[in-house]
Amino acid sequence: MSNFEYSSKTAIPKGVRVFAPEETALRRWAECRILTVFERWGFQEVITPTFEYLEVFSGEPEREGGDKVFKLIDRQTGRLLALRYDPTPQVARLAATTLRHRPLPLRLSYAANIFRDEVPQVGRQRECVQLGVELIGLERPEADAEMVAMAVEGCRALGLQHFQIDVGQIEYVRGIVDTLGLGPDQRRALVSAIDRKDTIEIELLVRGLDADEKSKRAALDLPLLYGGKEVLARARDLAPNRRSQEALRNLTQVYEVLEQYGLADQVIIDLGEAMAFEYHTGVTFAAFAQGVGSEILRGGRYDDLIGRFGYPCPATGFAFDLDKVREAVAAENRPPLATGQRFLVIDFNPDKRHALRIAQLLREKGYSAARDIIKRDLEGSFDYAKRSGIGRAIVLGLPHLPQDELLISDLDSGTEERVPVERFCGEVERGERRWPM
Repeated sequence: MSNFEYSSKTAIPKGVRVFAPEETALRRWAECRILTVFERWGFQEVITPTFEYLEVFSGEPEREGGDKVFKLIDRQTGRLLALRYDPTPQVARLAATTLRHRPLPLRLSYAANIFRDEVPQVGRQRECVQLGVELIGLERPEADAEMVAMAVEGCRALGLQHFQIDVGQIEYVRGIVDTLGLGPDQRRALVSAIDRKDTIEIELLVRGLDADEKSKRAALDLPLLYGGKEVLARARDLAPNRRSQEALRNLTQVYEVLEQYGLADQVIIDLGEAMAFEYHTGVTFAAFAQGVGSEILRGGRYDDLIGRFGYPCPATGFAFDLDKVREAVAAENRPPLATGQRFLVIDFNPDKRHALRIAQLLREKGYSAARDIIKRDLEGSFDYAKRSGIGRAIVLGLPHLPQDELLISDLDSGTEERVPVERFCGEVERGERRWPM
């Protein structure tokens, strides 16, 4: 077989990944932790389509300024379809249609694959999984604070010790940019520079503008508005218009609620935070964790989006990026997932009835139990179990064991225990068997 034939048959498209069992187990563990937090806060899970008519995803990320939607044609209608780019518009439509007559607020959650047609690079995939929530029908600052508090609890549920939540107000940034009289391309360039905190580029962009000096100074100082509560006072002096002033007043109210939650030390105010979808209308936030080059979650308020579907309604929400979460958990050297609840049943007897009974009983009680049905010696079976992440072996039919006994081997600690088969089965069935040995 030629190299070309080999590579063409084994390659996968750029921007997607295949996950090995260990990585998959960690993702499922993280997913379960996050979804459990959502459920505890009263959110109910919904499922949205993998592809939609393109019009559903009409918005674009302000910072990107490009079309990142995977498109295809519906052969039945000739209309353009799109792979799920962002679940939030889909949930917004659900709230405006199927759930329109439900009492507010709606608390909805989702776990969804999303697809973005962008150049693959470190930290960015063209397919990823988002775990998110949408709180629909509340416009008060308490709703935004609840989202941030949930984000903190989600990070803690993952065992993360080193993370922070950066909270901004996109309307504060937009109010400042409004005063500069920029064209669309200039505006996108400035917003991108602000978000990257590139003070040199910001200065180059605003230097020759026909705008008042206070507005220019406000734009130049945006990347510096980063820190604790004191940032709010500094930002108040810079706000050039009513839009920015009202945004700052709103952010102050949200921050005061977060203080009541006891989360002020976990939150950083970042008024230079300019990365947002065009539908965001207020407080935005993102979580950053040690060892990960970009945010592990992002969210914010979007009071106008549901109105596009004929049902004006305020809303806010956020979503974890599951791949980033996995990186963050791995970076903190989280212990490997427990293997003690997984068993390998090894039987050297010609009669396999004991082995089949034991394996079935363990499965019925919620354990993972595989039978080793390949002919090999005991050392080879133990090696297979360890390499497969199986923590315990149950061995029958060894020369020194009576027919009615089994050997339990803890492969992590090396300890062993001989137990009569009937006693072992009875203890497992009654829930009396305790692990470890």
